[in-house]
Amino acid sequence: MLVLVFALAGALAVPLHTIATPLAAIIAAAIGLAALRVWRWSGLPQPARAEGRRALLWLCLGLCVGLLVLAVIRLVIEPIVPAIGARMAVAGTMSVWRRLEIIYVAAVVEELIFRVLLLSAVSGILARLSRSITRPSASHVWIANAVSALLFGGVHLFSWSAGTGPALPLTVVLLNFLGGLAFGYVFATRGIVAAMWTHAGADCAIQLIGPLTG
Repeated sequence: MLVLVFALAGALAVPLHTIATPLAAIIAAAIGLAALRVWRWSGLPQPARAEGRRALLWLCLGLCVGLLVLAVIRLVIEPIVPAIGARMAVAGTMSVWRRLEIIYVAAVVEELIFRVLLLSAVSGILARLSRSITRPSASHVWIANAVSALLFGGVHLFSWSAGTGPALPLTVVLLNFLGGLAFGYVFATRGIVAAMWTHAGADCAIQLIGPLTG
C-alpha cells in the first residue's frame, strides 16, 4: 500500500506526460521500496499500519502545528520579512485542487526522502558505529533527526527567489528545520503514515488557510 502511495506522489510530481508520468511513478516506487528496507535495517520502530487508523488525529495535530507556524509568520516574521507574506499570497492564486496536489506530493515525497530514507540511514549507521546493533538509542535518533531536518530546511531554499537578502533564506531554513524536527519525532515514534498525515496537516494550514489571512 505504501509503495502505491509513493508511486502516485511521483506521478503527480511531474506534468502529465505519456512517458514522464509513469517513469516518475516507477522511480518513486523504487525509491520507496529501497527506503522501506533502510527503515527496517535501521532498527527504528515501524508502527505504520496501526497509525493509519488514526489518520484524522495526526492530520489535526499537523494542522495545529501549521496554524501555530502561520501565526508566528503573520505576527512576528512578516513585519520584518515582508517577502514571506508575498510568497504566501502567490500560493493563494493557485486553484485549491492544485494546492491539494502539492500538499500530497510534499507530504509523501519529503517524508519518504528525509525521514524514511535519511533519518533511518543516519540512525542505523550511528547505532552500528556504537555497536548498538539491535536498535538506535535516543541520542542516535535525535542526531539523525537534526541532520535530516537541517537538510529538509535547506532544500526548501530552491523554491524561493534569490536576491531577497539573508533574512528570508534564514527564515525559510529555520521554519522548515523546526517543522522537520517535529515530523522526524512523529516518524521515529509513530511511523511513516503518522508522519505523512502530520506533514499534510501542517501544509494545509500554510497552503490553504495561510492565503486567507493576508
